[in-house]
Amino acid sequence: MKNSESIAVLVLDDETRLADEIGEYLESKGFSVFIADRPSKAFQILHSKPIHIAMVDIKLPEYDGLTFLRKLRAEQSDTEIIIMSGHGDMESVIEALRLGAFDYLRKPFSSLELQAAISRISRFLEVQQSYRRSSQRCMELQDELFSENELIGHSSIMEQIREMIQRAAQFSDTAVLIRGESGTGKELVARQIHRLSSRASGSFVPVNCAAIPRDMFESEFFGHEKGAFTDAQVKRNGLFRTADGGTLFLDEIGEIPFELQSKLLRALEEKKVRPLGMDKELSADVRIIGATNRDLLEEVRQGRFRKDLYYRIAVMDIHVPPLRERREDIPDLIDYFYRQSCLRSGRPFRSLSANIIDQLLRYDFPGNIRELKNLVERIVILGREPQEKDLNAWLDPEHCGCTRDSQSQTADLLSGLPPVLNLETIEKALIMRAMEQAQGVQSTAAQLLGITRQALDRRLKKYQLRP
Repeated sequence: MKNSESIAVLVLDDETRLADEIGEYLESKGFSVFIADRPSKAFQILHSKPIHIAMVDIKLPEYDGLTFLRKLRAEQSDTEIIIMSGHGDMESVIEALRLGAFDYLRKPFSSLELQAAISRISRFLEVQQSYRRSSQRCMELQDELFSENELIGHSSIMEQIREMIQRAAQFSDTAVLIRGESGTGKELVARQIHRLSSRASGSFVPVNCAAIPRDMFESEFFGHEKGAFTDAQVKRNGLFRTADGGTLFLDEIGEIPFELQSKLLRALEEKKVRPLGMDKELSADVRIIGATNRDLLEEVRQGRFRKDLYYRIAVMDIHVPPLRERREDIPDLIDYFYRQSCLRSGRPFRSLSANIIDQLLRYDFPGNIRELKNLVERIVILGREPQEKDLNAWLDPEHCGCTRDSQSQTADLLSGLPPVLNLETIEKALIMRAMEQAQGVQSTAAQLLGITRQALDRRLKKYQLRP
């Protein structure tokens, strides 16, 4: 905090006269002050405004200051607390400090004592903010170096993708097609391939093919000379020349109009381009990585995508699965995005509760990783643990939980089990059935069985059912 004008103080005390005196004194020192005479009113203020310091009396109507402090900490608030107590309340003061209160003032206190307490906490807030700014900058630098290429997750599917990335990186001229739903991280996979390849010293040039106007396709991809057409005021190299020696990432490649696909194919085959207005071809040594959320083979069958272009760009095919098919990666992704968002916003990092994680594990995330990242940022902005009503407002109800009720799931799991009463035999068969229904995703199978993933892991080991 650079000065007191940027610090907001909440005074929670039912002694109206004292609260007003504290407020007047702090306002004279440049602080923004809000006054409440009961906890419910204080929380209304806390939920509507950023409060840096709360001065809280032990004795309050509705409930005492310790209960208020517990509720505030349960919301993961960043507000620092100064407890105000009368004589004989030292046990409560000690408990408040144990719960995370920053300081205490014993009533009656002088203006000098108040000023000293506020100065201590203000200095702490300033140091804390300076630390957060430094941490944020470190994270930004780390992001520039590593995180844009970091693949988060420990699932078997992610391990397979990492292996395919390693293989693709070894062949720096081979075209790669990355398939997957929107928001699954296809560009991240492409950047990783580029970073690990011998082309890493060259440029990685991403382009959204759907955003290029039809009449600007040749100019955007192959460049143009000055004066080549009416609006060509300056010479332009084009995307192929810009990516020369590096990687050209063609996102949404299936959106390229059919009549323009032959021009792209020719540039890929010959590694040469002819800018508009130039009478000679120029070399363009680029590696092409395409990405699509369409079924390009179906597009070929429907006559909307050239077969020869498809086989030219799909020499190596990598499928990035939707998040609902690798739910065991969700906790890792939440932790990663939460830490990043906290550092960037200057908020302290606090892990989300197991209950919230469990609810998010049951959500299908139709927007995939992009939706998860935005959801985590929303939680950080909220500044507290989201409540059920928050999640209900944020999440698509059609994708929350399983689509059928638990009785239907149980009936599915029980159907076809061996007609014997041996408990271990039935348990093993149930686990096998759950793993089959969950398509090998252990976290999903554990949810179907109503046990933790760790408990399922122990049983998989016991019955030698590990994949």
